[in-house]
Amino acid sequence: MEDKVSGNGRTSAVSVDRRRNPRIQLLGRLHGNVVALEVAVTVTEISLGGMAIETEIDFPRGAEHEFQLTLGDDSTVRLKGRVAHSQKLAGDSPRFLSGIEFVEEADTE
Repeated sequence: MEDKVSGNGRTSAVSVDRRRNPRIQLLGRLHGNVVALEVAVTVTEISLGGMAIETEIDFPRGAEHEFQLTLGDDSTVRLKGRVAHSQKLAGDSPRFLSGIEFVEEADTE
């Protein structure tokens, strides 16, 4: 976030996207699960570098997990990722939004 001073002397917040890879917001949600935990995930955004997911559990920052995603043609793909952040979403039921950055196989060994 940066502050900018406008012509009238007031400061206004300007959002700066620092991601290396642009995210694609998914219109039809992509579903999958965390393999070891058998926890369902809904992918809300995805890029070459990571994804944003909604789950019923909170993930600790830095945790690494393997995710299995089901594509539109019912094929599946497995991806490894590290939790960059997680926050509780507003509402009655417990839902969390987590940012996942993909990791290479060599990073986990």
